Amino acid sequence: MEDNKNLYKYMGPEIADKFLLQNGSCSLKLSYLKDYNDPFEFFLTIDYNQGPGVLAYYNEMISMVTQQPVTCFSKSPLITPMWAHYASNSQGFVAEINEAALDEWLTSKKSDPSFGDIDYRDTPHEGMQGLLDRAYVISKPRYVGWLQQAIGSTAYFTKQTCWSYEQERRLIVDEENIEKINEALLLLYFPAKFVTSLVVGAKAPQTLKDKIKEISELIGCKYYEKRIGKSSTTPFFLDSQNNTYVFNNKEIVLHSERCDSCKEPKTHSDSKLCSWCSINEFHEKDAAHRNSFRMLHHAGILEQYIEKFKEIGKSK
Repeated sequence: MEDNKNLYKYMGPEIADKFLLQNGSCSLKLSYLKDYNDPFEFFLTIDYNQGPGVLAYYNEMISMVTQQPVTCFSKSPLITPMWAHYASNSQGFVAEINEAALDEWLTSKKSDPSFGDIDYRDTPHEGMQGLLDRAYVISKPRYVGWLQQAIGSTAYFTKQTCWSYEQERRLIVDEENIEKINEALLLLYFPAKFVTSLVVGAKAPQTLKDKIKEISELIGCKYYEKRIGKSSTTPFFLDSQNNTYVFNNKEIVLHSERCDSCKEPKTHSDSKLCSWCSINEFHEKDAAHRNSFRMLHHAGILEQYIEKFKEIGKSK
């Protein structure tokens, strides 16, 4: 495993006050697989169109391997639907966590952590049916063991391709290493030093920015604000000193080529300003002069022209 591999946890603004504890720990919410939001995950293990005896046996097997707590991460902090769904429409924040450090710490706690990328697919895994048939017919312990290993891997780390935008990576931990607040709330407490940065959303209120900045200072991690530029659909980040950063599909890195005004990254350095920030009064007047609709409006015939224009469009 690469030491600098980072995971990204999207969270709503209401989590900010609960994320960092006074003892220097941070918390992650976990859930059981049966409580996850994709009702079709179990359909990707085997074909359910078979006899009730086999299905009953499969249900017996799967009930034994889906009771471990799970938490989900993304491999990118720039996924727009994730900001919308899990970070309150970019009003929340993202925690960047060092996977290697978290994995090593969990292993030291005898938690037997299991990290894995999601395999996005729309059909059951090949070979699963054969394992099921052998375990069902022969019923020897080793066949049951092999079947349970395969079911666990498939059930926990497979989702439909329609979810592939999430770039999801999951963590399974032993139940003995979590705090069960109630039936619906399971928490994993881990050292805050594993958090390498905190990123507030582009629509985050100032109160949240102040809170996350305070937490980042207490943890000793980096603080970023997500920004939406005008020249690209790819967001960028600013730190507390207004330095510009980008995500290079592996980590958040400093980007020196940027607009002096809006701080958005630039792909060329022939000007200190991006094209948007380079617009001046001359450009605005020239644009207005080239807009023939303005001329029609001043002549009082713009609405008449638009009516005829629409009629021509309908006839075509």
